[in-house]
Formats: sequence, structure tokens, C-alpha cells
Amino acid sequence: MGRWLSTCSIYLRSFKIMSFVKRSSLTVIAILAVVFSFSAVSFAKSKDSRFPNVKISNFGKMDERFYRGARPEQGDYQALAALGIKTVIDLTDNSRSYEQPAVEAAGLRYINIPMVDKSYPSMDQVNAFLKVVDDPATGKFYLHCAGGRHRTGVMGAVYRFNHDHWNLDQAFAEMNQYEFGSGMGHGKQKSFVQDYWQQFQAKLSNTNVAASAGR
Repeated sequence: MGRWLSTCSIYLRSFKIMSFVKRSSLTVIAILAVVFSFSAVSFAKSKDSRFPNVKISNFGKMDERFYRGARPEQGDYQALAALGIKTVIDLTDNSRSYEQPAVEAAGLRYINIPMVDKSYPSMDQVNAFLKVVDDPATGKFYLHCAGGRHRTGVMGAVYRFNHDHWNLDQAFAEMNQYEFGSGMGHGKQKSFVQDYWQQFQAKLSNTNVAASAGR
């Protein structure tokens, strides 16, 4: 009888422990669900508080011409037009079917420079981007990929090097403000920014040497 009671006691304790673990697991899951839900809601809102009418995720303004962010929804382009933006540059390789018609319906120009996410950009892509943004006819422009983080961050850095002569630390700091560090597998894009900056510095150095020699 004593052995039976002892066995029952062990089973009862085990049941209580399992129940506690189950309740604890459910509590953790519930907390995580709330956290991710809050993050999703926050991410869905405009990043820059100066533009309350823009509902595009990760949205921001880099200078008087350059706006950036995630891929807009179909109804977001009128808000871009209201900011005086004239051109939308899409860096995705899987453009939405609605985008070009919606952009043009808002009176804007649509340009697609397709880039594969997580890949090392080509100089053809970089030169195509610079050709567009260096053209005065482009006016104010909005640059986006899917989330406005990685491909957009790379081209944002290219712009900063060429137009503002930023250094590498400045470029990476701005990229991280727009969540470049989020997600996995973007090492090739980070390497490209480092490589491009080094090549750009070498080009500037050679130009300065040639200019000095010509004096």
C-alpha cells in the first residue's frame, strides 16, 4: 500500500510539473506574440515623423531630392506626389503588377533597376542608378526595394559617396538607421559597399594626382 501511495505521489508531482511547464510555455508564446505584433504595427507606420501622411514602411528623407523606403502599396503614390516627388526608382527584381500603372496614374515616372536581394551588385546597376539620379529631369525621387533596407541601403551609400563625399562609417551609420543590419544573408551587399568605397577613394586619389601633375 505504501509503495502504491509513493508511486501515486510521484505521478502527481510529475503531472504538476508538466502542467507548470505547459502554462509557462503558453505564457512565453503569448508574450512573444504581443512583442511581434507590436513590432509589426510599428514597422507598418512611417519611419519619419515629419511625414505623417506617408504610410510607407521605413520611409525617410536623405536630402532635398532623395526619399527612400519600402515598396509602396497601391494607394501610396499620391502621398509621394504630394511631396513633390517626380520619379520612383524600383530596385526589386519582382516588381508588383500594380506599381508602374499606379505610379504613372499619380503623374510620376517609373524606373526599374532590378537587383537580386542578398547578391553582390554589378557596376551596370550602380551606373544605371547614378545616371538616373544625376539627371536633373529626374527631380525629386523615391528609391525603394522590398523593405527599404538592403538594396536601397547599398544605393543610398553609393549616392552618399558620390554626391556628399561621405566616409564609410558615415554611410554604414545611415544604412543601419534604416535597418540594414536586420535579417540574414546580406554579407555580399555589405562587402560591396566596402569595396566600392575603396575603389572610389582610389579613383579620387588618381584624379587628384593627375590634376596636380597637370599644373
